[in-house]
Amino acid sequence: MKVISRIAALAILLSPLFLGHSLNRESHTSPGIGVRRPVTPDSLQRAALLRFSISRDALQSLNDPADSSEFDYELVSRLASDLGVSLAIRPFDTADHAAAQLRSGLVDVAVLPAVYTIEEDLIPADPCREPGEDPTKGFSAFVRADSPELATLLNATVRRTEPGRDDADPGFDCNGGTDENVPASHVRRIARYASLITKHADAAGLDWRLIAALIFEESSFRENAVSPKGAQGLMQVMPGLHLELGLPSVDGADANIQAGVAYLRRLSNLFQDTPSSERCALVLASYLLGPGHVVDAQALARELGLNPRAWQRGLDETLPLLEDERFFSRTRLGYAQGRHAVVYVNRILERYELYRRRLDERASVESMGARGNA
Repeated sequence: MKVISRIAALAILLSPLFLGHSLNRESHTSPGIGVRRPVTPDSLQRAALLRFSISRDALQSLNDPADSSEFDYELVSRLASDLGVSLAIRPFDTADHAAAQLRSGLVDVAVLPAVYTIEEDLIPADPCREPGEDPTKGFSAFVRADSPELATLLNATVRRTEPGRDDADPGFDCNGGTDENVPASHVRRIARYASLITKHADAAGLDWRLIAALIFEESSFRENAVSPKGAQGLMQVMPGLHLELGLPSVDGADANIQAGVAYLRRLSNLFQDTPSSERCALVLASYLLGPGHVVDAQALARELGLNPRAWQRGLDETLPLLEDERFFSRTRLGYAQGRHAVVYVNRILERYELYRRRLDERASVESMGARGNA
């Protein structure tokens, strides 16, 4: 499912419609001539845009499932999400041309062959490789050496997604494969908060394993996580949401989970006319974007003859259109990071399905956690 969802997201990226829009959006937000100054997280947030260049050979490898050295688009997508900015892709004929765009300041990140590590003015992200893979093959994300803050953030993003790291999400490897067993690091983290998750999930009538899958996506079970937009805690709840929900606080694990679950329950109630088999995806998309943007995507689905209450062949196709001015200009709330929402929802749904198959009983989480900590 993950491979399919990634290819679907890339199909939108590579379509003439999207590419034209990305370049148009960029032309309104950046000068035509690059300015060579350090790229920092703050400067990207002010611009509200992360630009990356990539060679057409690298793009081709993305669409070839037989290529074990493919670059994971989700790495750059997650970096943009961490920063709270939009993502613009600029494809070029050669890797040298893509690297020149980075050096000139016309883009912030470049996806280049790993051999570019020999260039002293460029810094690669930690590679996400299979054991025994030739380190000179494949692709990596690069930033300029004069932008160490961005390099640090990029490497932190890699660590969140790379298997074998204690703070990573090892259930999903670099090539999109999913381990059929719940990784030990997942189990340890879930076990730590199992009683709180089940308490609040039961009160809201939700599956505790869905909450666990969402928490792993939002914060990797880090209680002190804070996003660039101010979302905080395990469930990345925005400050002030507890007041809307009539709750005392979002501080601390118990209160944060309570607020996040209560918000999910509220969102679920908004889509009562949606079949239960589809409602989960719409609720997750609303959790990320806000329900108004999901309603806008439903309106686009109706216009295009798609099912506004379905995820596949429905909102997974219209949410990305919220990044195209020809579509979002007709909606009530306008632009939204719809492509990222599709990746986000599919990733959580796949993790949820894994948890449902392998964590059938709550007691097993506690016992597995105890074994993992032994």
